[in-house]
Formats: sequence, structure tokens, C-alpha cells
Amino acid sequence: MSKNKFLVVCSLLLTVTIFSCKKNNEDISSKEETDPILLISNKVATDRVDVADIGSTLPFTTMESTGKAVEATSTAYPSELIYNGKINPIKDNQNKPLSALDVTSLGNNYFGVAYMTIGEKYYGGVDVFRLSASSQPELISSATSPNADINKIKIGGNKIFLGIDLKDYEARKFEAPAVVGMVDINNTGLQNPQYIPLKGYSVTDLDYSAENNKLYAASAENGGLSVISFNNGAASLSSFSYYGSLRAIAFSGSDLYASNAYSYSKFNPTTAELLNLQSWPVRSDAVQIGALTALANGNFLFGNNYALIYVNKTNNTLIDQVDLGGWIYSISVVNDKIYIAAGNSIVVATLENGHIKLLAKTHFASTFGGGNFVINNVHVTGDKVLVTCGTKGTYVFTLRPKV
Repeated sequence: MSKNKFLVVCSLLLTVTIFSCKKNNEDISSKEETDPILLISNKVATDRVDVADIGSTLPFTTMESTGKAVEATSTAYPSELIYNGKINPIKDNQNKPLSALDVTSLGNNYFGVAYMTIGEKYYGGVDVFRLSASSQPELISSATSPNADINKIKIGGNKIFLGIDLKDYEARKFEAPAVVGMVDINNTGLQNPQYIPLKGYSVTDLDYSAENNKLYAASAENGGLSVISFNNGAASLSSFSYYGSLRAIAFSGSDLYASNAYSYSKFNPTTAELLNLQSWPVRSDAVQIGALTALANGNFLFGNNYALIYVNKTNNTLIDQVDLGGWIYSISVVNDKIYIAAGNSIVVATLENGHIKLLAKTHFASTFGGGNFVINNVHVTGDKVLVTCGTKGTYVFTLRPKV
């Protein structure tokens, strides 16, 4: 069996407040109690927190808009990133750094990071950290997974969920490597892991709906869209629909969508029934790529291995596209700004007169030295910007007006 690996895969959901999960006997075996997938360490670690060069500036370089109908240049981008420190990555049992893939807010200035091993080897991990009053990162808890990659982290419903690519799934009598893990967290760290097996390889995305208290998981290669429901704290897989190599999930209003590199579809949020399959106006040339987000106006931003693509939801027509010069791993929309993890840079864009306008980009190597900065995810919350850079670790910034 070969392992299907990507840079942006799998998801996790953690509790921000104390949450007591009732264990489902069908999901948790006695073997898993004594031989857990996650090896949790709630000792406070300080040796992986790097605070050298705090206060340095990561500048933005102004970019020209390349939209098909807009040929205007922006004024100097009015913001800058102030470096607050970073979390160096978890290391595997051979002392090699894991790759930081995904980062998300857990609430109250807490954050979670998911890690995996690039290549055929399985080894993953999870970090929970908070920002101090000075915005420096402080590690709270960690977990390693010697037989699994953990590729994405998500929160919702006062829980943390993990998307897991599990090597020894057959020994645990799971159907496939794709597994969703749930972990409680309180002020002392991570507790009470639970696991829900899915179909397919690698959980590639997770999304949670507070309206119906359901978690949605995308899994790739012989997988599809899974709906996980909760009843008095107990989680169960309630619905599933096959869909080849799903890459991303997004809500557009109350409508649920999921996509791969070639197509997207609307799904019934309760039954997971596929309702309206559409081919992307501009497809990806790489099956592993397919970042997706929905805008407030209902339209889609789709990222493939070279371009950011703006698509009309109503008639599935191409509105605009811009070449960013690198694979697009994540797209985040905060207020009127679009933050894109593209290659080794953060690209900032906006929509102007219905078209994509590129505003600015960063260059990590200019500030932090040489080497390969693979930016897997950019997470913006308030004035804080968290960036996962593979084996370089997770960088923490404050976004402020340029002085």
C-alpha cells in the first residue's frame, strides 16, 4: 500500500474550554486505550520557542494588479508584519523536524498547529500554544503520533478535531487511513483522545457548522464527504458521499460545497447527497492542489498550482484570475483582504470593481535568512498573523500600520 501524501491534508478539532466527551465503544477499543494514536505530553516546553530577533519587520513589497479588466497600481501597502517569535517544529524519533502544516485559533489567544512528515514515512504531531501579553508564543501542550500524520487542525462547538492519516489502521480494524480525532483541552493541556474512522486516504479538510452542530470532513483517494454528528458529546459518522480526491470544504451562506482540483459540488448538509456537480472554469494541473474559499457575495476563490481564480457561483463562469507564481496552499479572507499562502510568500489581495487586485507580498528569506520557506498556511485573526512554514516552524506576527 502506498501512502498518498500532500502538503495540505487532514484536519483536527480541539476544545477551548473544558469539554467532557463520552466515549463511543464502537470507536474506542481497549487496544487504543493502551496504545493510543496520540502520545500526549502536557509538560510545558520552552526549548522550542524561539524569541531571537523579536521586533524585526517582515516588509511587504507593493505589487501591480494583473486582473484582466483592471490595470491599476496600488499605493504603497500601508501595513507591515512585526515578528513576535516562533514555535520550532516537533521532531520525530530520529530527531528530524516535522513539517508544520496548519494553524488555527482555539479562542482566548490560544492556537493549535498540526504537523506531518513529508514523504512516505508516518510521524505527526500537534502543538497548543498561547500568546503572552507581549504577543510572544508560549507552548502549553503537545502530542506526537508515531504512526500517523496530522495535517490540519480545526475548531468548532467547543472542540478540537484532528484530521489523521493513519499507518496502522488495519491493526485497529479501521476501514481506511483517513481518521478524525477529537481531543479535549483545558488549562492543563490535552486529554481524552477519541477517533472516528472514515473512508479514503488522508483527511484533507474539515469544516464545522454551529447552526446544525455537525462536522464535515473531506477525504482523498477513494474517499469523499463525511458528516459527523454529535449527541450529548458522543460523535458518530452519520452520512457519507463518495467524491474523488476531495481537497477543500466551504460554506457559501447556508450552502455546503466541496471541491477537488477539477470540479466542485453542492452537498446536502445532512445526508451528504451530491446535488450539483460543476467543473472548474480553470482546472488545476496538480491533483493535490485545490484551495477553496467562499466570499461574502457568495462567489468562490479557487487556488490551483499557479493562479488565484475568481468564479461566479450562480453561472460557474470565470470572473478573473491572476498568476501568483507558486502553488496556492491556503486562502483566507478577513474583512476586505485576501491572504494567500503561495509558494514561499504571503500574498495580499483584494477585489476592486469585481476583479482581483494584488496589493503586496512578503519574502521570508530576506528577513529570516536563506533556505526553503514553504508557506503552507496563513491564519489571520485580529491583528495577529500566524504562518506555518514547514520544517522552519510556525511564525507569529502582529499586523500593524506602517510607521
